[in-house]
Amino acid sequence: MKKLLIFILPLMLSAQMLTLDHFTTDLFSKIDKSPKEITLSLMIEGRYVEDENYKVIDALNVVIGSFYAEDLLTSKGKEALKSALINYAAKKYGVDIDEVYIQKLMMEQNPSADEIVSALKKEGCCK
Repeated sequence: MKKLLIFILPLMLSAQMLTLDHFTTDLFSKIDKSPKEITLSLMIEGRYVEDENYKVIDALNVVIGSFYAEDLLTSKGKEALKSALINYAAKKYGVDIDEVYIQKLMMEQNPSADEIVSALKKEGCCK
């Protein structure tokens, strides 16, 4: 048991946590082909992820661009994002990510002026 602990302890000590708060990007919408603003907060656990944070952020920028905005709002899309980030960071930069935890992921709603006027008219304003 002591030999196992001696082997595992250095691995546990080298794990780091990188927190990315309010990461914002524009992704295309499947529905109307217009860009939608996506904001997410992640916690990324792995070996040397804090030291190599610029590589992890670059990998996230590349990977997230391959998704449609609506796909990221589903469970399947979130799992695909996690998996793609882990695989791309390892392949491109040799960064070993163990886990990706999504703290927040939302699509910003920025209605157009016409949508606001239509909504107001539906409520009985501006006849």
